[in-house]
Amino acid sequence: MDELFNLVERIAGPLLRISLGLILLWIGALKFADPSPVVGLLHASLPFLAANAFVYGVGVLEITASILLFAGIATRYVGLLVLILFAGTLTIFAVAPAVTYGSKGFPYLTLAGQFLLKDFALAAAAIAMVAIESGRARPDNTVVRRQVAA
Repeated sequence: MDELFNLVERIAGPLLRISLGLILLWIGALKFADPSPVVGLLHASLPFLAANAFVYGVGVLEITASILLFAGIATRYVGLLVLILFAGTLTIFAVAPAVTYGSKGFPYLTLAGQFLLKDFALAAAAIAMVAIESGRARPDNTVVRRQVAA
């Protein structure tokens, strides 16, 4: 079993980095294929951002982040940028509950709410990637571990 756990430990970081890169590339490219769904979502939640130019700008950031993640360049910093991007989309839950919960209210989700909910997991993945990459970047290559009281 230890061999399996060692393998998982070795591939977890790169797999997470590449997975996030693929997701960002895909959602970034979709913004250029048709920005109207995102513009519509923004119009209903954060109308001052509801413009094709803003959506294209976010798409450029997502695609750039994906390329850097694929290449393994500045991954800790890219992870923080990605976390900010996901946190931005998650603000819609707080500022526009009618968009995410609809007329039934919490805990029911609209289709838009279901779409946005995945960003909680993606934000957690970005945090995990930053943590993994920060551990690798330490000069002495040690990982700081906290002891949990039983």
